[in-house]
Amino acid sequence: MRILSAEIEHARYARDFGQVEAMVVLLIKEPHRPVPYEVRIRTAEPSLGENLRQRLVDSARTLYLARIEGQSQADRAQMNRAA
Repeated sequence: MRILSAEIEHARYARDFGQVEAMVVLLIKEPHRPVPYEVRIRTAEPSLGENLRQRLVDSARTLYLARIEGQSQADRAQMNRAA
């Protein structure tokens, strides 16, 4: 899997939590899919510190990979039950 681009579609400052919440759009290309596709992920990061944009993109990427890994584990478990 490769992330071809990442864009912050919408962001807002959550004052109560001191975080920036954002909708991040990842353009993803996978070897087994002929066409890249977009994934939208909502994430949040503390507003203090450097490289806020990069931290939001990294967080979205991590959440996406965790979701994919969770789906593949569920698929394997379901196949094991069926066997």
